[in-house]
Amino acid sequence: MQCPGQDNRYWDGEAVFEITCPHCDNILEFFKDDSQRTCKQCGNKVLNPRIDFGCAAYCSHAEQCLGSMPPELVAKQKNLFKDKLNIAVRKHLVGKEDIYKKATIRTEFAEELCEQGQGGYTAAILAASLLLDCEASGDILKGLAPDENLLSSVDKLLSYAPTTTDEEKASADIFSDACLLCEIKTGQQLPDSPSFKTKSGTNLLETLKTAL
Repeated sequence: MQCPGQDNRYWDGEAVFEITCPHCDNILEFFKDDSQRTCKQCGNKVLNPRIDFGCAAYCSHAEQCLGSMPPELVAKQKNLFKDKLNIAVRKHLVGKEDIYKKATIRTEFAEELCEQGQGGYTAAILAASLLLDCEASGDILKGLAPDENLLSSVDKLLSYAPTTTDEEKASADIFSDACLLCEIKTGQQLPDSPSFKTKSGTNLLETLKTAL
């Protein structure tokens, strides 16, 4: 099923519009679902000023729906969801600063592992890392209106459910390593005892050992 916002059967007369290129004042024509246009006069890429990437903050199919997004919007997509969830978790853990601090440490490790090209579903991994110690994790996540795929993926990580796809296995491995690294950094597990599932996790352990 195509997102109604991107299905041209639902478009009105404002679906096509013109703006002035901010670099050279050339006139650019945008369709409402264009994430960006390249100016034919100056060659610069110009972002669509009217497109709403709110759903892309959590949807794993954002790129298929919206097309290839420019790097700056990909970064905003990830940060927007993480920041919104972080605020929600912090509100939930008022008065439990030690638990919140642990959640942020775990999430920082998870993000670093994701950035090192381990695969996996980044939004789900970061969400699970923040929500692991929250009693109402499902309600917190649903409050941000994510898609069903994200809800299901986070639930599988938090419940340590068996993996059935390569993406699920990669996500579970990263989440497991992030949890272990957090336990070591917070002094709840000896650095030589855990078995890491990713090479990056093992490398981060060595870096962490020198700092302990």
